[in-house]
Amino acid sequence: MGDIQELHFKTNVQLKSIIGKDLINDDNIAILELVKNSFDADAKNVTVTYLNLKDNDDKINKTFSEKTSRLIIQDNGLGMDLDGIQDKWLNIAYSEKKTNKNQHKRRMAGAKGVGRFSCDRLGEYLNLYAKTKKDSEYVKLTIDWKLFEIEDEKKEIQSIPLQYQSLTKSELADFGIEAFEQGVLLEVIKLRSSWAYPIKDKKGIITKWDTEKFVDLKKYLEKLINPNQAFESDDFGIFIDAPEFIKENSIREAHEIFIGKVQNRIFDKLDFKSTSIETKTIENGEIIYTELKDKGETIFWIKEKNPYYPFIKNVKTSLFYLNPYAKAFFTKQTGIQSVNYGSVFLFINGFRISPYGEVGNDWLGLDQRKAQGTRRYLGLRDIIGQIEILDEQNDFQIVSSREGIVRNDNYKNLTNSERNDSYFYKSLRRLERYVVEGLNWDSSIYDSQNKEDAKILKEIESKIVSGDIFEDDLVFREDHKTKQRRIYSAIHSIISAKTNDVIELYINEKLITQKIEEEKEKSEREFQQLIEDFDNKKIDSETLSRILQRKAEQNADLEKQIREFEKYNTNEVTSKAILELQNYQKTIEEQTILIQQLQFQLHNLKGEKENAEKVANTYKEKAEKAETNFNIEKEKNLYLLATRRTLSPDADGLIHTIKINNIEVRDGLDNIIDDLTEDDFEVEDLIKKLGFLKINAERSLKMAEFVTRADLKEDIEKKDVDIVSYLKEYISLYGEAFSDKISFKFQTNNSYLNKNISVLNLSIIIDNLISNAVKWNAKNILLDFENSSRKQLVLVISDDGNGLSNKFLSNPKRIFELSVREFPPTGMSGSGIGLFYTKSLLNDMNCDISFLGNNLKLQGASFKIIFNTI
Repeated sequence: MGDIQELHFKTNVQLKSIIGKDLINDDNIAILELVKNSFDADAKNVTVTYLNLKDNDDKINKTFSEKTSRLIIQDNGLGMDLDGIQDKWLNIAYSEKKTNKNQHKRRMAGAKGVGRFSCDRLGEYLNLYAKTKKDSEYVKLTIDWKLFEIEDEKKEIQSIPLQYQSLTKSELADFGIEAFEQGVLLEVIKLRSSWAYPIKDKKGIITKWDTEKFVDLKKYLEKLINPNQAFESDDFGIFIDAPEFIKENSIREAHEIFIGKVQNRIFDKLDFKSTSIETKTIENGEIIYTELKDKGETIFWIKEKNPYYPFIKNVKTSLFYLNPYAKAFFTKQTGIQSVNYGSVFLFINGFRISPYGEVGNDWLGLDQRKAQGTRRYLGLRDIIGQIEILDEQNDFQIVSSREGIVRNDNYKNLTNSERNDSYFYKSLRRLERYVVEGLNWDSSIYDSQNKEDAKILKEIESKIVSGDIFEDDLVFREDHKTKQRRIYSAIHSIISAKTNDVIELYINEKLITQKIEEEKEKSEREFQQLIEDFDNKKIDSETLSRILQRKAEQNADLEKQIREFEKYNTNEVTSKAILELQNYQKTIEEQTILIQQLQFQLHNLKGEKENAEKVANTYKEKAEKAETNFNIEKEKNLYLLATRRTLSPDADGLIHTIKINNIEVRDGLDNIIDDLTEDDFEVEDLIKKLGFLKINAERSLKMAEFVTRADLKEDIEKKDVDIVSYLKEYISLYGEAFSDKISFKFQTNNSYLNKNISVLNLSIIIDNLISNAVKWNAKNILLDFENSSRKQLVLVISDDGNGLSNKFLSNPKRIFELSVREFPPTGMSGSGIGLFYTKSLLNDMNCDISFLGNNLKLQGASFKIIFNTI
């Protein structure tokens, strides 16, 4: 066996083409690569100048002369001396950016070390002129790229000699180059592509020049350069110059002018014409700040923990929803339709990454997702925007072909669409909810499938582009107030944040205060009318009861809104608006008390009138008494004892009600399935929804039990009943339905309370309490009634079961909270919903329930229910 020896790689001369004109296959990309080099060299300006394009000797001169086409890229950066040219510029694949991510207070733009070979893509020859500030002379390097284009397997690239020389200022002038203090000037000679084309008439005479390629370059650089991110104000400027085409440039539309500074300010202008959301990482990437704006006004902003840290550390996303009007404004400002501009672009360290965001490039899967829910999701045609990344650690690795980035864990945490679980989709989903649930797509009044409407909308869009219609002239399908109401109702769904992750939340105070003002004005107007009707004796007790019911519902809704807001740590402005909401709730409560007082007065007046009538007419009194006794007896018979085996018309109505109730259950389950499928839910919200469905299911079961009874409609609706009589009769009929081993005992104490109440809801309440007692091994239940006053009845329900668990004895109020539960010894699991909704139903009746203690009347738990007449 021979000795171990060494071999080495060889770099064939063909390497030049592989990493030059063959790799960089687009002129615009080649120019961008050279512009990046200027940026990394701390240049303040870089100018791209075209010379000798109209009249040159490219086709007749085998080499080049002063008349040969030229492209000059000159910057005022730090420049290079001879050592820098030899050790860095001519050192293939060498890049300071690989080891030094920040230089000259800038983040480096590239990291491959092959961008310099863009010169090969652009032209056949290159003269490089360089000078540092400390040097007195210039260095000139000359390269003939054709010398490297030979078929010789033994010829290595480093064997091709390159000529250089030092030049004084006057010698530099001899080459037609103006002196510069520092920087690099790349003179690309004999261009490989045509940048302008002559247009000739039938006689072959040139009448004008096609300069579209210059316009395309300007637009390409505008979209690729993002001054808002990596460049401070006026810190870096890119300029295009083509002296031969000043005339052609002057007759162009403003958005097509190609000579001058390259600027990208499109997203700044759109902020006032569209709906937008901006999301960025702050505080070293550990916090995400999101702000949603509509027509320039902030709807909400939120600071929350970053669940994608450390994969996402220094990222900013800006997304804009374009309704038909906004799309027309976009065309007016840019000169191109938004659909032809692109969609969501990706910028890394200030420069765009191709091909992301280009027309037809769905790198984020937006259109594929929209196909699954056209009316729920936004697609490529609906939004434009950008994702900006400042990448110091090369976490987002750009592939050598300049065509995208490596799909690693950082990329996944940025773009993953599955369950909307990524930095981008978290932001997009909030924008979608606002557009769909809040604005109802912000549609034009003519935005429909109707051909005539579509024609009118097209005409309006044309007038916007021409400047004949302005923003204030636009008409939408819905007015501003309607949208505001819907946004307020959906705001928590739009924000969709986990309570524990929220650090601070701001919600536009106008959304809250305007809602309050509208409701307040309506409520005060109705209340004033009520007072007038009462004074004029135009109102009865039944009407007052209905008004009280509405007030109770309004108060419950306000309570729910306040609870939703109080879940989060809101900023000072939003907190003040929430305080106004709480004050308004107090106003509703005060109005409720006043209405109750009016009802009490009306009741007394009615009593006085009846007494006067009895004194005046004894016969009538006896008749009324007889009729009253008859009705009492009828009610007694109809409470629960009058069963029938055939269905009455009322039973048919009840079946219809059961169907409606079950539709609620079915639709509710569909919504829950959708939420679970998208993983788009809060656990507490889901439990509330399930609790609502459970109550509806219990209502259906209870109505099914009543289906053979008379006067069923009255059982479903509210009616006046004696609480004591009803519960005794109900339990005597249905007590065994819970367990045949349980006994009931009643202590009525001659108690009585007549109340206008939903018999169905009262049945559900008593069912929940008995069911809980059975689960905790109760064999006996005692119902002890006592009137605490003429208008109040106290019911204490006690059992001989295991009693309330020690877990809750120190704070028994917890058992009435949603989803709070303990597992009973019987093994029958509970949902943590029954007691919550028992209390909710009682509160809706202006009644209440509380836990008294264990081992009071019986050895188990005792609960106290207070029934009020009003």
